[in-house]
Amino acid sequence: MEKKYLSVSSLVMIIFIGVFGFGNVANNFKETGLSSATMIMIGSLLYFLPLCLIMAEFGAYAKDRTGGIYSWIEIGLGKNMAYFAIWSYFIANIFYLPTLATRVPTYLSFAIYGKANVSDTQTALFASVALIFSLIIGVKFEKKLNSMSHPVGILSLFTVFIFLIAGIYLYITGNASTPLEVNSFNIDFSTKEALSNAIGKFSWILFAFGGAEIVGPYVNKVKNPEKNFLKGLLISSLLIGALYILSIISIAAFGTQEEFSKISLVNAVIAGYQFMGNKIGLGIWFVKLMGIAYSLITLIALTLWSASLASVVFSEAPEGTFPNWMTKKNKNGILQNALIFQTILSFAFIMLTTFGGSKAGELYYKIYDMSTMAFLVPYFCLGASYIAFRYKRLHSPFQIAKNDFIASIAGILVSLMTIFAFIFAGYNFTIPLHEQMATIKLYYGGLGIFLFLGFLVKIIKFNNKKTVENSPYSS
Repeated sequence: MEKKYLSVSSLVMIIFIGVFGFGNVANNFKETGLSSATMIMIGSLLYFLPLCLIMAEFGAYAKDRTGGIYSWIEIGLGKNMAYFAIWSYFIANIFYLPTLATRVPTYLSFAIYGKANVSDTQTALFASVALIFSLIIGVKFEKKLNSMSHPVGILSLFTVFIFLIAGIYLYITGNASTPLEVNSFNIDFSTKEALSNAIGKFSWILFAFGGAEIVGPYVNKVKNPEKNFLKGLLISSLLIGALYILSIISIAAFGTQEEFSKISLVNAVIAGYQFMGNKIGLGIWFVKLMGIAYSLITLIALTLWSASLASVVFSEAPEGTFPNWMTKKNKNGILQNALIFQTILSFAFIMLTTFGGSKAGELYYKIYDMSTMAFLVPYFCLGASYIAFRYKRLHSPFQIAKNDFIASIAGILVSLMTIFAFIFAGYNFTIPLHEQMATIKLYYGGLGIFLFLGFLVKIIKFNNKKTVENSPYSS
């Protein structure tokens, strides 16, 4: 039977679903206005594009490996750094999965009522159903997930293009809520406080580009990955960067920065379409349609993130790193136990925040915030791994540049950008240090705690393995 390969367009749709978030558009606009479009453009060129090119080169070099970002970091930096990278990746994303799951009921509420009208209990119930549904797809229909992602990705693109076209219409007819002036795109560096604010906002904008690595485990399912994997990542980086910029401009046509600042993080996604519908005379049916669309998009995104997380963390970790039952694959080559484990954890987090009382909820969200900086660790390691990769003269069928030093600039940019985000997403140089110690302890202390826990897990597993090997009863 002839092997079925993933097409370039399928790769693009997987990456698009994993990275592009309309919530990032709405929330960046409400934080910094149209200047966020300028910040996104800078982030696209100096961070996201080099990141995608690095992944393309690693993917072409290690086209038969399924560990994605783990495999790529291990090639350049070795197993120890790869372990801490995927440990950080797991910590950051295991808290992201229940967040994605709880968005599904909110979007369903918009689909049914045209507004967010869902209780905490209903959110927990339907989020749990979304997790179970995601688990079933991941375990039973993993091979069909690629084909599911393609139409859902097209749907996601379609919703964005609707937004762009409506925005263009309002600008042309002179009915836009925010005037489109050149000065609006300027980043304010006029004072020390303005500079600090701009740097902080830009640091958080870099977080919006995370997710392209979820395509890593699919590299061995692509025909001629040295060409097609590159095409998928390159097209995705340019498409996502352009759509982020254009969407920021379009959203300004439907509401002012002040109007969007009153909308919550979750509701900001549909609120953008609500503002659009009100502006051009569409009824509540339009909001309901968008609710249906984003319910489906989010559900598939949840499934993709869960499958990718299991593959990155558990598929290629050295034997003994994690319990054997976590890394065991079923007869179809799927990490079933890992997927079940992730689902149980996500379910437990949702139940804790919903029914555990205010103290339990506060504790969870504090731990969630503590995990924030762990998100950057794998990207820093990936950039550093690429520098080491080219320094070792390990050349891939696809190369960013023939010259190793010039190619290494991509790795330098990615690593420097993650360091920049790491420092200034949690530190404001205009505020006395003692006044922001709580935030510093939360973000940087939290990362330190999680890395120490990862170190303990590694030491315990190493000692257990050594004990077994030295046992007189071991074969």
